[in-house]
Amino acid sequence: MTLPTPSLLRPLNRHIAPLALFLLLAACKIIDQTTFGAKPVPPAPDFVAEALKPGSHLPLISIRFDGTPPNYDAQLKSVLELAQTRRPDAKYHVVTVVPASGNPDKDSRAIEKGRYDVRRLEDAMTNDGIRGDDISTSARTEKGVTAREIRIYVE
Repeated sequence: MTLPTPSLLRPLNRHIAPLALFLLLAACKIIDQTTFGAKPVPPAPDFVAEALKPGSHLPLISIRFDGTPPNYDAQLKSVLELAQTRRPDAKYHVVTVVPASGNPDKDSRAIEKGRYDVRRLEDAMTNDGIRGDDISTSARTEKGVTAREIRIYVE
């Protein structure tokens, strides 16, 4: 059995329900990725596209020789395939970079140590479809470098 609502409260109930709903919704926060601390991350820059721009000083790939021999074959192949797709006429400049010691004899010996690695890299590039005529090599010293590196630039 339900008790009849006094007639004075009926109009008040009709106005309280929408008011309560409004207050409840006003206090709610929209839940999205930022609610839990995650912030949308902007897409990473396309380094290959940057390296392929004419006059770019960004290497297509950099291989660092600081201890154990690096295993770069798979990564090199995928980067070269992508570069060839975007610029089929690309020429590649392979640069050996060694730490600058200030002693020309010591720098020359450090560059000479890397000659085998440059030949191996050139062989890997030709095996990946790059013509030997499209590859040039050079070597230089650079301050701030702590280990020998081989960098491939696109000309």
